[in-house]
Amino acid sequence: MIDAAWIGPVIIAAAIAAMVNVLGWFVASWRDRRADDRRREEKRGDLSTALLAEITHYRDALAFFDLDEIWKMVVSDMERDEAYVPFIPSERNDTIFRAILGEIHILPEGVIQPVTRYYNQVFAIDAIIADLRSDAFRREPQMKRIAAYTDYISLKKEAQAAANEAIKALASHLSVAGTRPGLTHDGGR
Repeated sequence: MIDAAWIGPVIIAAAIAAMVNVLGWFVASWRDRRADDRRREEKRGDLSTALLAEITHYRDALAFFDLDEIWKMVVSDMERDEAYVPFIPSERNDTIFRAILGEIHILPEGVIQPVTRYYNQVFAIDAIIADLRSDAFRREPQMKRIAAYTDYISLKKEAQAAANEAIKALASHLSVAGTRPGLTHDGGR
């Protein structure tokens, strides 16, 4: 026969064990979510830092040259010699962006828009470079070549402005996130 005296303590012990088990699930779930959030924030900071470096590099490279002066010199050469076609080097200013494109959603909303606007400008520059290097461009009349070259310089100037906005958004995010507190508004230290 079952002794009724031990049934009460067994039920209480089982109930306590069940509550401890359920509480353990909640604690483990909370701990896992916190770890996931920390990893996501760390990745967000790493991606932002990499993009900041790539964008700042190209912005600084563009600032190294006086684009208005270059435009004047090249257009002058084109006007003097109708057969003159300027040499336009290819560029690669989107290596990091292309590598992380699938993870762009990790970035804060306030960063995604200026960064993608900047890179769309970089892609437009790549496209016009391909056009300016083509045989079809060489066959165009002088005035069309000058207009296309003028568009090229305009795209580069717009890229500088877009880079400044992207850098401002990235630097602000990194400073607020605490990962790069020493950044200035233009991404410098």
